[in-house]
Amino acid sequence: MKTDELIDNIKSWGTVHGITNPHLQLCKVLEETGEIAHEITRDNLNSQEMIDAIGDSAITLVILADILGYDIRDCISSAYEEIKDRQGITINGNFIKRQ
Repeated sequence: MKTDELIDNIKSWGTVHGITNPHLQLCKVLEETGEIAHEITRDNLNSQEMIDAIGDSAITLVILADILGYDIRDCISSAYEEIKDRQGITINGNFIKRQ
């Protein structure tokens, strides 16, 4: 399935299921990203659980953006435009932007 179709399906799923409260949806985002943290802290980096946690996190963000009247594609595009030309260095796998 193409990404645009998938995002539209996720948004529709959220609407059909009456997911409209941004506060409650934020709790779902935090819950799902917590599952990513759980897998990372246990070094389960290449597991089905990690795949599920990342996917669930992405879905919750798509729905949160939709609740707030944003399209996740626009949010991602805006964020990328801000970082694409950023200069800095990477130390131990952590990018440090130049001020």
